[in-house]
Order: sequence, then C-alpha cells, then structure tokens
Amino acid sequence: GINAEYGKQWYQRRVREQWYQRRVRGDPVQYGLVEEVGQITDSIEALSAKLNESIERLRNLERNKKALEEDIAVKTNSLNIDQSQCLRLRKTLVWRRVLRSAQGTCRVTYPYDNIMTCHKA
Repeated sequence: GINAEYGKQWYQRRVREQWYQRRVRGDPVQYGLVEEVGQITDSIEALSAKLNESIERLRNLERNKKALEEDIAVKTNSLNIDQSQCLRLRKTLVWRRVLRSAQGTCRVTYPYDNIMTCHKA
C-alpha cells in the first residue's frame, strides 16, 4: 500500500539526488578522463604543429632540388655544346707560340704540343 508507494518514491528521489550529486561534483574517474582528454588534445596540437613544420621543410627541399636539377641541366647542356661544337672548332684552329732559348727560336703549334720546330738564331 501506502508504505510501499512511499518507499518507492523515496528510493527514486534518493537515486536522482545521488545521480545529480555525481553529475555536479563529478567523480575521480571522470576527472581522470577529462585530464587525459586534455593531454591528448595538447599532444594532437603539438603533433599538428610539427607536421606543418615538416611539410614546409619538405616543400623547401623540393624547391631546392628542382633548382639544383635545373642548374645541372643547364651545365650539362653547356658541356654538350662545348664538346660537340667548340672542341671541334678548337681542333681546326692552329695556334702558334714562339719560344726563345739558347738553342735558337722554337715554334710550338697548339693544340698539338708534340709538334715543335726549332731554328738556330
């Protein structure tokens, strides 16, 4: 009857009050979880900052690599031009140098250093 109904209401009120008290004041497990979430959030922010920094460094390295590859291509092209065109032209030119020594006058013909003609003065 009445006592049973009163007991049931009292029990429900008591459960609600305990739930409310736990919710308002929290419990050690909840505080631990909130602290852990805060630490994880801080770690995520630090890792995100490091990731952004690493991405920026990678972009700089890629820019430097591209510039170096372009420089190498220009230098390779220059060497090819020098070897294919200039070297052939240099071989056709005859340069002469006159040396004066005690034996007389010697004429050295370049680029063929082994050709030397000497005349007594």
